[in-house]
Amino acid sequence: MTSEFAKRVPSYRLGKCAICGKEIDIDAEGTHQRTSGWVMKRSGGGGHAVSVPERENKWAHPWCVDKETRGHLTQQKLFE
Repeated sequence: MTSEFAKRVPSYRLGKCAICGKEIDIDAEGTHQRTSGWVMKRSGGGGHAVSVPERENKWAHPWCVDKETRGHLTQQKLFE
């Protein structure tokens, strides 16, 4: 069954969020794309900007990425 969201978004722009599994418009502002690449090591430690990014076909909602980086996706209730 097609959702109302999918009816409004062209199929070539439709994807699935890698975190929550729900539909996502991959061209929407704020959508995150998973990347990896090479990082130049700094003399004082740490890394420099990614200079050769390799983009993966994985997408996520901005709020899902925010929740995951803050640890809210696996956090249990504090008070029961």
